[in-house]
Amino acid sequence: MSLRDELLKAGLVSADKAKKQASDTRKQDHQRKKNKALAEEEAARQAEARRQAEAEAALKRERDRQLNLEREAGKQRREQAARVRQLIDTHRLNEPDAEIQYNFLDSDGHWIRAIRVTPAQRKGLAMGRLAIVRGDRHEFDFVLASRETAVKLQEFAPEQLLTLHSESENLEEENNANGHETV
Repeated sequence: MSLRDELLKAGLVSADKAKKQASDTRKQDHQRKKNKALAEEEAARQAEARRQAEAEAALKRERDRQLNLEREAGKQRREQAARVRQLIDTHRLNEPDAEIQYNFLDSDGHWIRAIRVTPAQRKGLAMGRLAIVRGDRHEFDFVLASRETAVKLQEFAPEQLLTLHSESENLEEENNANGHETV
């Protein structure tokens, strides 16, 4: 026998009050279960929101990292371009009073270009001691530079080098021109 039944039998509690008490108890149990389900749903929503926020943060970090890599690559390209410009400008051997026109093929090998050189520069080009590199002032800025400068330039900006004859072939030509035979 339950406590409620005993209290009813003893007359301490009326039947209406007992029914109301049982109803209230059932309602409280139901509300507790409902609140527990709501709390679980809310916890699940919060966990999902946290996962979404973490995913968005990870995506943002990845985008920021990519953007920083692009910025760094752009900065390196600009620094390298400045280095190339400085190397070309400081080692420019062009002479304004040069009168001989020296023809050569452009870097794509399709167009014949020309640069004015002195007789000594023409010989230096033929022997591989001088090179023609592309300047940056305009499309037709062709710069005479020493072999050492051209080799340096070829290391980090090979597209700038237009003409550089090998020294070995040209040494043979020089020896033949001077009356020496090569074996």
